[in-house]
Amino acid sequence: MKEINRILIYRIGNLGDIICAMPAMVAVRRHFPNAWISLLTNKEGASNPDAEEVLKGNDFLDEIITYHPAKLHEAGYLLNLLKKLRSLRIELLIYLAISKSTRKRLVRDWSFFRLAVYGKLIGFKLPRPIRFYIKDGIKMPVYLQEVDRLMSLLRPLGIDPTIIDFRLPIKENHRQAVDAIWNNYELNNKNPVVAICPGAKFPVKRWSPGRFAQVASILCNKFGARILLIGGPNERAAGEEIVKGAGNSIINLIGKTDYMMSAEVVRRCNLLVSNDCGPVHLSAAVGTPVVGIYSSRDYFDAWHPWGDIHTVLRNDSLPCRFCLKTECETMQCINSITVEQVIKACEKYL
Repeated sequence: MKEINRILIYRIGNLGDIICAMPAMVAVRRHFPNAWISLLTNKEGASNPDAEEVLKGNDFLDEIITYHPAKLHEAGYLLNLLKKLRSLRIELLIYLAISKSTRKRLVRDWSFFRLAVYGKLIGFKLPRPIRFYIKDGIKMPVYLQEVDRLMSLLRPLGIDPTIIDFRLPIKENHRQAVDAIWNNYELNNKNPVVAICPGAKFPVKRWSPGRFAQVASILCNKFGARILLIGGPNERAAGEEIVKGAGNSIINLIGKTDYMMSAEVVRRCNLLVSNDCGPVHLSAAVGTPVVGIYSSRDYFDAWHPWGDIHTVLRNDSLPCRFCLKTECETMQCINSITVEQVIKACEKYL
């Protein structure tokens, strides 16, 4: 292959989307050590973490270019973005699409990047099931976990998709800040430390704070665990409800740590108990086991934490599974997961 000097990676989304794409970005850097590598990504809003925040301090990208999706319908804005990309004289575009991409979207994006990029385009493939299993007489699809799916898109470049390296940009200042937390709360190896993340982007993926409080109380009383709450500012109300229900021994860090501090916190924990949200993927990236409490809105395995050390609890017996809803009146699938199930799943890690 001709030497490639300028590469553009396309990946949009929030914390979990970016974390799951990091091994692919690292693999591209490893394969093209001397190339200039840019990331094109979206910028949503102040309440949602974007790639610039998550990837701050990384050593595998040279540049992050952001755009505002809400402005793409403006001809002038779209034209300026096109001019910007053409000025980079990109020789290779790596399209790391979100897992919900449609054929229409792929065709639209391919047409745009064909105008913007001088060289080769790869990655324009729709996600497909890798296998099926039978549950209650119904054929159920299983998809590649998102990290593995994105890595598989790099095969045309001769990149081995089985070499996974998240390379989170955890720096010394993050470690020192977490040292201070550990010292302040006298956390040590005598008692297991369990992180709980009660948040999620969509309401349909949120288990109730009251149940998280019950889990926290049992883990404290039965296993002597120290409980840390993590999450963004949007989860503050849920955190306060958990503290109220479980007692003042809970260490509430919600809204007090940035993303790499959270990663370092979880790295030092024995376990993360969490809804389906970004910190699940942070935990997988640092090698800490996850007990995931999942709704059945999404396809099996696609957004489970990467790796085989985790336990995901979900109810796929309902006819409304794989609904892809963001809100639900009954929340039957996630509400059917009991406190007892979660405690049983936690036991093997403590």
